[in-house]
Amino acid sequence: MKGKWTLLGSIVAVPVLALAVGLSQAQGPEPPTGGGQPQGEVSGPALMGTAFTYQGYLKKGGTPYSGTCEFQFSLWDAAGTGSPPTGGNQIGTPQTKTGVQVTNGLFTIPDLDFGAGAFNGDARWLQITIKCAGDSGYVLSPRQPLTPAPYALALPGLRTQQNDVSPNIIGGYSGNYVQWGVVGATISGGGRLIFSSYPNRITDSLGTIGGGEDNQAGNDNDMTDDAMYATVGGGAENIASGQSATVGGGMSNTASGLYATVGGGYNNTANGDTGATVSGGIGNAASGLHTTVGGGIYNMPADVGATVGGGLNNTASGDFATVPGGYGATASHYGEMAYASGTFGATAGNAQTSLYVMRIERACTAGNWYDLYLNGNEGGSLGYLTIAPGRAVAFDALVVGRTEAGESAGYLIRGLIENVGGTTAFVGSPSVTLLGEDDAAWNAQAVASNSYDALFIQVQGNGETIRWVATVRTVEVSW
Repeated sequence: MKGKWTLLGSIVAVPVLALAVGLSQAQGPEPPTGGGQPQGEVSGPALMGTAFTYQGYLKKGGTPYSGTCEFQFSLWDAAGTGSPPTGGNQIGTPQTKTGVQVTNGLFTIPDLDFGAGAFNGDARWLQITIKCAGDSGYVLSPRQPLTPAPYALALPGLRTQQNDVSPNIIGGYSGNYVQWGVVGATISGGGRLIFSSYPNRITDSLGTIGGGEDNQAGNDNDMTDDAMYATVGGGAENIASGQSATVGGGMSNTASGLYATVGGGYNNTANGDTGATVSGGIGNAASGLHTTVGGGIYNMPADVGATVGGGLNNTASGDFATVPGGYGATASHYGEMAYASGTFGATAGNAQTSLYVMRIERACTAGNWYDLYLNGNEGGSLGYLTIAPGRAVAFDALVVGRTEAGESAGYLIRGLIENVGGTTAFVGSPSVTLLGEDDAAWNAQAVASNSYDALFIQVQGNGETIRWVATVRTVEVSW
């Protein structure tokens, strides 16, 4: 029987052609936000599926054949060598079509389907065996290359994964992938195979990767909706694993907090609970709520609202603390702004200057002293300007008070406080300079609290409700 059959065939509608249709359909109205469903009778577009149509022309002994035949189809990633052909890897599930009617040599297989992912932009070959009425066995034809339609040639390395919510679009390296169950994901390109595989991958719905290699959008756990909207613009080895987190580029950066952002640089981490930001630099970590690093190297804002503008080896670990830049500063108190241009040895914060703002609003009973706090009326331990063991702090405090009725007073307090082996005390006595006051019963002073290892700024009034604010500027050294 071999040598007597001649088979010519063509693909009428292949999945790669469906890609162009899918892209045009995706330009319709946006779905409702918040995970809701469209109202009324609106329904999503029908899925195109992964099946395609194959038409062939069959001859026997040079004459067009008419009759009933059985066809077996298999898909391969190589042409193979020899007869029967060997080599290559089989793709998808083989298809057997029985009872196919051939008329004057012409036949049509309307529903060949090798499954999702069979066509990912790489070359494919179709292998066909035939057995018609009266044949004792199957006849194998050479593998036929599947060539794209002309318009599909404009979309190399681009494919879709269909679903009934929002199709995924995957470009670039054939190893790039979107995790099963994810919808609305886009990988524009990138990824590569060089010695090892470096794919871009999206593990949560509605994620985006612009390019680069070995990047991940999503947290890669068993769920596909707890780190949605994550974005990696490009670069290499970047991970945006928090919901709505973004890594713009660079290398080995991680944005793992909610709404976290790393603009670029190398080995930066934005893992604060909400809104942590690292603009760039090297080895920076924004680990607190609403924390920010502008750039630099090895900077770490670690608490609520803390900010490091740049520089090297700076830490802002207090709520709303700030290090604008420089080298080796530590802002560990609530609202502290610290600056250093170097350190003694490798210990950060042992040679710096800081700025603090303290305040309260109180009905001030005459003769009573009231503490000002870093966190205002809240008080408590977060409000204390503590002095660490082994630390000496020279300070000046500019204090101002005012009532709603228009009474005011101002004072300047200067001194030196230290903590020696857990005992906190002044060296000498602080000086208090009166800048001016409308009521002579008002006053201000500095107190060294050994119980709290802290510097207190205290004020007096004369029965009025007064708003008090102090700016405390320090020069600090540790040994």
